[in-house]
Amino acid sequence: MKIEFTIPYPPDKRGRAAWSKRFSLNAIYAGKHWSKRLEDKEFWHWLVRSELQKQKVPCKRFERPVRITFRHNDGLDCDNHAYIEKMIVDSLIGPVLIQDDRRYYTERVSKYHDGDGIRVTVEEIC
Repeated sequence: MKIEFTIPYPPDKRGRAAWSKRFSLNAIYAGKHWSKRLEDKEFWHWLVRSELQKQKVPCKRFERPVRITFRHNDGLDCDNHAYIEKMIVDSLIGPVLIQDDRRYYTERVSKYHDGDGIRVTVEEIC
């Protein structure tokens, strides 16, 4: 079983720059306040679920371990996507993932692509 969906970036250059600054792992290292992290979590939860619904992604939970591949095109260094990827995974718990522990989520892959948005692929590992 495999699902794919895309999380769009803000449409303009200024919006993308603000997005990258807000959600980069560097924001956490800079001491982002817990209330802002909570806002981020709520935003990503809404965004991911909204995109799953909008893109008519079948929300059937994976019963076996999965690999989640993230493809980015936002100008951030590869390691700065960790915060974004964590919030996406946490948002998938329930509709797609039973849990994000090692029984169900065993591999994460981060890549770049030339497309628009964050391309997320969840696939069972046999």
